[in-house]
Amino acid sequence: MKTKLVLSLSIGLLLFTSLNLMAQKDSTKKPDYYKVSKVRIFINDQSDVFELRKQGLGFEHIKLHDNYFDAILDSFQIEKLRKSGYLYEIIIDDVTKDYLERTKDSREKIKLNKPCKGLGFGFGSMGGFYTFNEVVAQLDTMRLLYPNLITVKDSTGSSIEGRTIWAVKISDNPDVNENEPQVFYNALTHAREPGGMMAIMYFMYYLLENYGVLPEVTYLVDNRELYFMPVINPDGYIYNETISPNGGGMWYKNRRDNGDGSIGVNLNSNFGYQWGYDDIGSSPVTTSNFYRGTGPFSEPETQVVRDYCINHNFLIGVNYHTTSGMAYWRVVFPPWGYNLEQTSDSTIYNQLIRLVIALNNYSNGAGIGRNNGDVADWMYGETNEKNKIFGIIPEIGEKNGTNWPSLERILLNCEENLYPNLVYAWAPGIIENPPYISNASINPSYCRPLLDTVKIFAIETNPDNHSSYVIAKVLNLNDSLISEFQLNQNDSSFIGSLFLNSANEEFYKILLQQNGIDIPSKLIYNNLKFTTAGPVVLDSISYRKGLLSNHYLRPYVHNWSNVTTITNAKLRFICNDPWIASIGQSDLSLPNISTNSTVGISTWLAVKVIDSLFPGYFNLRAEIKVDGWTYWEDSTQVIVTGVEEALQQPLTFKLEQNYPNP
Repeated sequence: MKTKLVLSLSIGLLLFTSLNLMAQKDSTKKPDYYKVSKVRIFINDQSDVFELRKQGLGFEHIKLHDNYFDAILDSFQIEKLRKSGYLYEIIIDDVTKDYLERTKDSREKIKLNKPCKGLGFGFGSMGGFYTFNEVVAQLDTMRLLYPNLITVKDSTGSSIEGRTIWAVKISDNPDVNENEPQVFYNALTHAREPGGMMAIMYFMYYLLENYGVLPEVTYLVDNRELYFMPVINPDGYIYNETISPNGGGMWYKNRRDNGDGSIGVNLNSNFGYQWGYDDIGSSPVTTSNFYRGTGPFSEPETQVVRDYCINHNFLIGVNYHTTSGMAYWRVVFPPWGYNLEQTSDSTIYNQLIRLVIALNNYSNGAGIGRNNGDVADWMYGETNEKNKIFGIIPEIGEKNGTNWPSLERILLNCEENLYPNLVYAWAPGIIENPPYISNASINPSYCRPLLDTVKIFAIETNPDNHSSYVIAKVLNLNDSLISEFQLNQNDSSFIGSLFLNSANEEFYKILLQQNGIDIPSKLIYNNLKFTTAGPVVLDSISYRKGLLSNHYLRPYVHNWSNVTTITNAKLRFICNDPWIASIGQSDLSLPNISTNSTVGISTWLAVKVIDSLFPGYFNLRAEIKVDGWTYWEDSTQVIVTGVEEALQQPLTFKLEQNYPNP
């Protein structure tokens, strides 16, 4: 008891001292308030968007409606918009004040440093988010509590205003450089995007507190070196804290004085690979939020990230951002950003992203989100000074959300990115030994109970040396796995066989074991369903609708099913208008149905719908790309009212307009 009391007092004194010293350092005159507005801009077509970008309007990801789009703009950019002659209206005059009003009740519920779900992780004082000083104090606390698992915080360099950019490493021998795969997590490149920082801090506590408790965590910490840089842009983040201590500050860039009355460079346009590729994915205009700086790596913050990567051997770089929710939300972006093309390692990237989004329902952002000079492109593309790093940009957020979500949403964002963060830690095995498990199949796909034996095939490469495969039965799609059958690996493709001993439909997963430790099944293969039903084919459905008059999408459905149950349904969107460059990610609203989406890289997109029950309905929408810009087809509701047993085709289809997507 005495030891615990002394430790508690030590931690409290450390936190107080750290916060007090940093508060003294940062005690400066309060800067001018930074106001941004949500603005609706009226346009004729997407060429107007390009023109506005070239004039220096630095809006983030946007969604185009029939003749307008919404953007977050400050007073400089609103003045440019006024002079441009485009019509506009102010939707929200002051985004920060709007946030403070909406979150007033939830802020009163904040109890600082109260553990969440048993973790040392808790809410911070800035609308539930940690301030910069609180982040630093938490890093000190982690070292004090877990000296054998995390390093003392490392000063990697300084920001433009002289603040230290801190980093730490978590591993079983943190103070020793071992020959283990390295993964790099970072956040707060943009000052108004603290959600990624919170997800990283949550994940760090999860690793530290579950080492020696959860086999998977223990294995990863023992066999990986995981590096964390929670705040890349401390100046911008502290500026937001200063102008709005309760959260909601909307400063975006760093705090460089550009010498013309404007402040700041967009750090995610300042990396050296394809820097300044065009004036659409970044801007030469200093007042733009996309201002790329005077040259590649002109900013000390990007120099810190560059040098840190050069001095390490990272295989994965996870660069967290937070979406404003107006266009892209819950998305994972791989390279390339500068031209939206696929990389030569797109197969590996797509495999990695499929694993990452398996549980949190994020989307693959390949081919959307045009930006040049960004960190993921540099990590992957620059190989003269360092090794190739598989850089990736997760965008945390929600539809209709903001960069500063409510208190309730902070923890949800952290939880839904916990599994992806574990996947990133496993991912060096995928990078070093592609293509992991692919082309898994079962034969036959449906069988006679008590008579047929199902054979399971897969082309596999294990992320680490494997010892055995296990087939696990899933009693419910949300249940944990129960090991039931040991399978022997006979050759490179045949894993084993399973005798179906039930007349009911059953679900199984392939599970890999490493030294008796279950590697998460989602890393191996999705649900395998053995069904006793025969095949039924549902014919195609089509509709013509769109926000532009000269294109349409046509979804085709092909299914294997019995009369009432459709399994492995595939939905294809076909675009027949050459004006459309390609169709990218889809988004389906399916009641109680698991989906797996595949990004199309030409003019079609296939979406797999698992175990869709009919009669029923689902909502469709698709993303259309034109010259690198994205349009979301508004949601359409498709209702299948029945299946005719004799003809084995749907009796009727109904296509109804659902509410427009905001």
